Amino acid sequence: MRTEPVPFKPDLSPAERVERLEDRIEELREAIRRSRQIMMAGWACAVVGPALLLSFMLGLLAFTPARMVAALALAIGGMVLSGSSRSSTEQLKNSLRQAENERSAVIDASDFIEPGNPAD
Repeated sequence: MRTEPVPFKPDLSPAERVERLEDRIEELREAIRRSRQIMMAGWACAVVGPALLLSFMLGLLAFTPARMVAALALAIGGMVLSGSSRSSTEQLKNSLRQAENERSAVIDASDFIEPGNPAD
């Protein structure tokens, strides 16, 4: 299991840690969005490839070896791409949950002054 380096220095204030965690959370959300788009492209390829093969068998498209290779590449590549993106998305979701939990822990452990209340 790969361990990620801690992106925080121990001498950071709680507010700086929360800010960095929020930046990390936003980066993870963007990475999840991109991973889902790649997964959808993989699913599309995995559907188009077999559809082309079926159209060759039904005589809807003229058969050529290049088209056959392209259809097989789409089918196999689409399945690989969607499977790989699915596992990447799950890893990113786990990292997102971990960062959100850490942010909550930092906020809960901090003594932030509430607006409107004077400091004691």
